[in-house]
Amino acid sequence: MSHPQSECNNHPVSLSTAKPLGYGEVKSAKHSTTLPRRNGRKWSLKDIDIGKKLGEGCFGSVYLAREKESRFVIALKMLIKEEINTQERVQQIQREIEIQSHLKHPNIVRLYDYFYDKKRIYLMLEYAPKGELSKELTRFRQFNNSRAATYVYQLSNAIAYCHQNDVIHRDIKPENILLCSRGEVKIADFGSAVHRPASRRTAPFGTLVYLAPEVMDPESSYEHSVDTWSLGVLTYEMLTGCVPFTGDSNTEVAARIQSCEFLLPDSVSSDAGDLICSMLRKTPELRIPLADVPSHPWMRHHAEFSLVRCTAALRDWEDPSTHCAQSSGCCSFYFTDPSSSETSSTVDVTAQPDHLP
Repeated sequence: MSHPQSECNNHPVSLSTAKPLGYGEVKSAKHSTTLPRRNGRKWSLKDIDIGKKLGEGCFGSVYLAREKESRFVIALKMLIKEEINTQERVQQIQREIEIQSHLKHPNIVRLYDYFYDKKRIYLMLEYAPKGELSKELTRFRQFNNSRAATYVYQLSNAIAYCHQNDVIHRDIKPENILLCSRGEVKIADFGSAVHRPASRRTAPFGTLVYLAPEVMDPESSYEHSVDTWSLGVLTYEMLTGCVPFTGDSNTEVAARIQSCEFLLPDSVSSDAGDLICSMLRKTPELRIPLADVPSHPWMRHHAEFSLVRCTAALRDWEDPSTHCAQSSGCCSFYFTDPSSSETSSTVDVTAQPDHLP
């Protein structure tokens, strides 16, 4: 893997030497808008103030941090080397660094740089002050049309950009979408991402309820359109507060995904339902191209296509009184994918699904 920070630091620094940093300091500090260039000098923890923990990951934690000289605020992802104990995990981290460091899009979290010492690998990431989309969904339960459509617009552009650069994210879900202060969203966590090869992928991945049918079929293979499917699931979730395919076990959830039959609540408009259905087609080739998503009628009627208008709408979005009433889980009609000949029983949209083991 080729990267400017390809050599090991010879002088690891204990985390205890880093100066504590509170969120209040970040808000009041006069900090740079860019991370300074290193001119060949390697980063180390001596260069960084460490603040509060922002979240946990599979191999470590993410902290609020600040580069000392410029006061540039970042999210510092610390990966514990002992946890990266197989060749597969090593390759996963290598892919994450290689892919994310080359992606530059306003709706994708930037990976500015990385460094490491004897115990940890440190990823210097763009900081998104409002945290995960999943927490905002928990707060509001569901979003109004304007907010959901605007997020779908931004995400469809970002995912299309990934695909243009031969990258499949493979794990689009609320926990991997971060919110920024001006109303924009950013895709994060490229740990499951891969470069799209000449041959189609077959290895399973991701979180069960967001997986496309072809991912779970051992006789099938998949390409970039698995991200379109996941975006369809996310769109449904933002509008209803639940995912379309649920069940009491992983086996039941997988069967319902394979059948490609789900229910749309009364609160979902016909235009929104049409877009969701166009993304949740069992046959990958029949899914709506991401380039066509912004011109869909629901998007044209509800999405804010400029950051200025997005920021202006933020106050209304964050006012609970403007959001739809909480969904009761009662649904009025089935959607059955015409490309699927299978049928399934009624889906309990209030059930809590499990993740893949």
